[in-house]
Amino acid sequence: MITAGNLGKYRLLKWLGGGRFGDVYLAEDTLLKRVFAVKIARKPKEMDTMFLQEARILAELSHPHIVRFYSVELIEDRLALVTEYIAGSSLRGLMEKNAPMPYTTAMDIFLPILSALGYAHEKNILHRDVKPENILISEKGEVKLTDFGVARLLEKDQSLSIAGTPIYMPPEGWKGKHFPSSDLFSACLILYEML
Repeated sequence: MITAGNLGKYRLLKWLGGGRFGDVYLAEDTLLKRVFAVKIARKPKEMDTMFLQEARILAELSHPHIVRFYSVELIEDRLALVTEYIAGSSLRGLMEKNAPMPYTTAMDIFLPILSALGYAHEKNILHRDVKPENILISEKGEVKLTDFGVARLLEKDQSLSIAGTPIYMPPEGWKGKHFPSSDLFSACLILYEML
């Protein structure tokens, strides 16, 4: 994890979170004078394949309920994914303060998630890690699906590696099999948890 300072043209303002492959920062583009979320590979060169896969998948997606992708950049021998910054919190943060949620509130979150997943599935993309931490709620109440780090293109009769967060994984996910219904299983678990 980078603690502070600049990385290329980006001034790192705050660490937002991290996962197995990288850390996400709120960063100001010092040329555009605009803030973005910048995901930086944790180990230089080691995760290039994963980052490039995520960038290629994000470049295919343009949907109001999926975090907008801007670019992938090589900065000081590290790959960085640049996406829109959503000022707000994760669904997990919201659930910790407001669970159980009223039915109407839960549906106002659940339906946009389904819309985002339906769109991704039409593009033959499986998210494979649908969980409250990967759903962002803006200060205006907009719902955005994020983190396509373990997403894959859907191919006929494919077997993939086991991926996802164990408590949200569907039974077939434990066998390395993933389908559009696998993402829906995870989304329905989240709805159950919200209620």
